[in-house]
Amino acid sequence: MENATAIWAAKSDDELLEASDELFEYTEEGEHIIRAEIRRRGLPEPDPPIGRCVRCGRSIAFNHPGDRCSECEEPFPPEILRKRVAVSDAPEPTLVSVLRTEDPGLVPLAKSMLDDEGIEHLVRGRSPQDPFDSFGRGPVEFLVREEDAERARALLDGLTTLPAQSAADPDGE
Repeated sequence: MENATAIWAAKSDDELLEASDELFEYTEEGEHIIRAEIRRRGLPEPDPPIGRCVRCGRSIAFNHPGDRCSECEEPFPPEILRKRVAVSDAPEPTLVSVLRTEDPGLVPLAKSMLDDEGIEHLVRGRSPQDPFDSFGRGPVEFLVREEDAERARALLDGLTTLPAQSAADPDGE
């Protein structure tokens, strides 16, 4: 067990997070080691199990493929199958607009601010890869989950553009 603990301690954060999405592929002992290392590093923890196998006691995650235990091949009882369906049928999150701009300079700034705060967002409009590209000119809208909207709006407050000023007055006035 010490060897397995050392192996997972040497893994990158990305490798741990990937493993946390596929805990059903590991033994029960491996799952405990992965969960412990994730907690130790303060990474986002995977969802708790939705139940246990009636034969071997192995934890069952909502994203476990198939309808049998990965350890002993025991078929899942109906209550576990119902929980898996209920979780997978969860509604999509509601997205709310928090910023709309036609200023290409604000796009990377707003994106960076939201990224720094860990607020997931969707950019609709101009290509986010090249906001200064003349193709697809028009407004860009930032959308976030409804539960993050207030925090995102407070963060982005003041990111407005002033109307364009004329370069020079042709009459010299």
